[in-house]
Amino acid sequence: MRFRTGHRLEKWLEVGHEHLFDAYRGDPLAWYQALQEPIALEMGCGRGGFIRQMARLHPEMRFVGIDRVLPVAAKAAYGAAVDGLANLGFVVGDVEQFGPLWTEPKVAWMYLNFSDPWPKKRHHKRRLTAPDKLAWYARWMLPEAWLEQKTDNREFFEWSVESFRTSGWEIAEIDRGFAPGTPGPTLSGKYVQTEYEAKFRQQGQPIYYLLARPGR
Repeated sequence: MRFRTGHRLEKWLEVGHEHLFDAYRGDPLAWYQALQEPIALEMGCGRGGFIRQMARLHPEMRFVGIDRVLPVAAKAAYGAAVDGLANLGFVVGDVEQFGPLWTEPKVAWMYLNFSDPWPKKRHHKRRLTAPDKLAWYARWMLPEAWLEQKTDNREFFEWSVESFRTSGWEIAEIDRGFAPGTPGPTLSGKYVQTEYEAKFRQQGQPIYYLLARPGR
C-alpha cells in the first residue's frame, strides 16, 4: 500500500502514541506477555476501519490491529485516539517477527480481512493463511476462540480453505458470495464491512467468508 504521509505521520504518532506499539523497535514478546486480558486480533488491519467498528460495538473487549507498515498503523492509532476508543490498540510489525515467539493463548477471536493474496505461486508462503501462520495462530488462540477470513479473491480463498483443512483446523462455515447483514451480539465480524468490502460490493464482486478454529 502506498501512503503519502509527509508531516502527517508526525501528527499521527503524536496523537496516537498511546494506542500504538512498534514491534520493530520494541520487544514484541514482552508486549504480548504483558497482556492481562484476552484480545480480539485483526491481522493486516490497514487503516483500522473494521476494527474501530468492532471496538465501538464491543466496549467490553480489548481489540488489537496489526499491520507491517508504520504510516498505516500510525494513522489507525490516530483514529482510535480521536474516537476515544480506550479498548483499541495497534501493533506495527511483521508476523514473521513475533509469530514463533507468542506461545501463550491470549486471543479470543481473530480476523483476516482482505489479506494480500500474494498471487504468484512462489509467494504463496507469504500468505496469512499459509500452514506455518496457521500453526502460530493455533498457539495464540484460546480454546473457545474462532478465526474469520473474508476476501474478494476466489483463488486465494479456495487455497486458504485447503490450507485450513490440511492443517487440521475445524471449519464451521464457508460462505461464497454472502449478502450484507446486521452484526450480532458475538465477536463475529462477518457483517462488519471493511473499506475494501464496501468498495468491492459496490462493484458487484462476491465476498468469500470462512469461520474456523484449530483442531483440538
